[in-house]
Amino acid sequence: MVHMPATAPEHPPPGGRKLPVARGLFYGNWAYGAWAVALTVEAALQQGVPLPPWPYHVLLFAATVLFYTHAYRRGAGTDERTRWYAAHHRRIARRQVLLGVLCAGMVALLLARGAVRPHHLPLLAVFPAIGLAYYGIGAAGLRRIGWLKPFVIGAVWAGVVTWHPAVLAPGRAFPYIDAVGAALLLKNLLFVSLLCILFDIKDEADDRRDDLHTLVVQRGARATVFRVVVPTLLVGGAIFLAWAAMRGFPSWRVALNVVPFIAFIGVARSLRRKRPLMYYLTVVDGLLLLKALCGIAAVCLP
Repeated sequence: MVHMPATAPEHPPPGGRKLPVARGLFYGNWAYGAWAVALTVEAALQQGVPLPPWPYHVLLFAATVLFYTHAYRRGAGTDERTRWYAAHHRRIARRQVLLGVLCAGMVALLLARGAVRPHHLPLLAVFPAIGLAYYGIGAAGLRRIGWLKPFVIGAVWAGVVTWHPAVLAPGRAFPYIDAVGAALLLKNLLFVSLLCILFDIKDEADDRRDDLHTLVVQRGARATVFRVVVPTLLVGGAIFLAWAAMRGFPSWRVALNVVPFIAFIGVARSLRRKRPLMYYLTVVDGLLLLKALCGIAAVCLP
C-alpha cells in the first residue's frame, strides 16, 4: 500500500522508459484505481443499494491513482518503482494535473445530475480529508505515527468503497448505513489495514532508517505476521462466520467470502522469505481484487 520513499537517485537508470506495460500498470497505481472500483461494486451489492452512478466510479478511480502517485511524484529512494518515477517524472506530473481536472469535472457532473446533493458533500469529504491528513504538511502527517498509518489507510478505503455508495443511494436517511453496511465497513477496514501492515514488511529498512515506528519495525516481520496479522484474521473470520450463521447465509456464499481470508493467511506466511516489489504489488495487493470478485460472485450467483 502507500509507502513514502527515502532518497532520490541522481540519474534514472538506462532503459527506464522501456519497462514492460505490467510495471507501468502497477508502478503507476492504475491497479489501485481498478481495485477501488471493484470493491465499491462489491460493497454496494452486498448492502443491497444501487451501484453509484458512473461519474462516481470515474472519480474514485482517478482520485485513487492521484492519491497513491503523490507519494512518489517527487519521490526518493532507490527501488525500481522510484527509479521508474524518476525516468517518467514529466509525464507523471502532467498526468497528475489531468487527473485533478478529471476529479473536479466528475464532482461537478455528479452535482449537475443531482446524484450528489450539496448536503452530501461534507459527508463525502470525511474520508478523503482523512486521506489528506495522512500526508499532512511536512512531518505533521498521520503517516508519521507508524503504528497508526495502516489503520488510517484502511479507514479511507473502507469509507469510500462502503459508506459512500450508501450515502449516494436514493431514499436513505442519515447515517445512511445499516447493520449490514456497518459490518462490511469494519470488514473492509480490517482487511485493508492488515494488507498495509504486510506492505510495511517490504519497507522495514526504510522505515527504521526514517525513525518511523511501524508495527514491523517495533516487533519484527515474523512476529508481526504470526502474532498480529494471522491471529487478527482468524478472529475476524470467526466473527464473520458467527454473523453469517445468525443471518442464515447459504454455506456456498459463506465459503466464497472466506476464500480471500484463507488466501490472505497463505500470502502472509509466504512473506517469511524476502519478496520482490512486484510480488507485493501483484500478489499482496491483488488480494483486494480477489476479495471484491468473491464478494460480487457471492451476491450475483444464483
